[in-house]
Amino acid sequence: IPWFIEYLKKFNNKSMLYTAKYMHQILSLSNDAYEEIFKEIDISNLVEKKGIIYVWTNKNLKSRELEIKVRNDLGVKQKLLSRKEIIQLEPNLQPVFDAGVIFDYAMHARDPHGILKEIFRLFIKRGGRFIQSNIQTLEQNSSEQTIIRADNQEYKFEKTVVASGAFSKKFTDQLGENIPLDTERGYHVHFKDKDKLISRPVIFLDRGFGMTPMNQGLRAVGTVELGGLKNPPSKKRIEYIINCAKELLPQLGKHDDEWLGFRPTLPDFLPVMGPSKNYKNVFYSFGHHHLGWTLAAISGKIISKMISNENTNLDLEPYSSLRFS
Repeated sequence: IPWFIEYLKKFNNKSMLYTAKYMHQILSLSNDAYEEIFKEIDISNLVEKKGIIYVWTNKNLKSRELEIKVRNDLGVKQKLLSRKEIIQLEPNLQPVFDAGVIFDYAMHARDPHGILKEIFRLFIKRGGRFIQSNIQTLEQNSSEQTIIRADNQEYKFEKTVVASGAFSKKFTDQLGENIPLDTERGYHVHFKDKDKLISRPVIFLDRGFGMTPMNQGLRAVGTVELGGLKNPPSKKRIEYIINCAKELLPQLGKHDDEWLGFRPTLPDFLPVMGPSKNYKNVFYSFGHHHLGWTLAAISGKIISKMISNENTNLDLEPYSSLRFS
């Protein structure tokens, strides 16, 4: 309820345009930030650059027209498509939509875990150290030192980054900062060996779901559920995604696996990036809602510059946790 009250405060045109502006500021840099990393790792069969298509029916045209206008006003490159043009690009789709848009410069991950492993190898090669441990508490020892306590170990650092996704609130609460972070629970279904049915991600806006061709198969994802971190998955939502996927691709057979993921979300749909309100040696990077993978590289770049006191040439105030004070 507290999260939803904060959300309703932002439920207006002015706040929407503000969020769009400052999401665009970092989204417009996201591809370049990944390209820097991809120059140093092997992304063979891990990443494809074929764009992404959004499709819709004529039932909510006012919303679609507003979205298109906002993107145009921000300078987002987009190409509108007719139903015929969409089918030419993706001939296996059932034409249950009326129009769409393609962002032809977008790329998608065919294997997110494979990309992560390549980046991890680079991190270790550069001298990084990885400790897998169950962190229990953060405690500020002095103005320049944070104590991180794990199950059986204690660590002391001059600078610390909290980047724990939907679980970050546990630590920000311990630092005396009540940030209204919650999770939009999203559901995933895999159809093995069906990735050749489409060439690129396809998002069906009317249904609130999308499909992506991946090495593991065709992944269908979607819905938004404000259900917290502990409640069990909803079978009805899994069934909904399966039905939506088969509406676009009737040739899909039985799915192979399904799971629930936690999207860390703040009521204004902007991430938190920057120093803690109370401790300037503790930095936050979480709350990227549906765009965690997309914004990971640029967020890491921004945070690293903050830690090093380097200028980013960006307006970072909109991402500060101070907005919730």
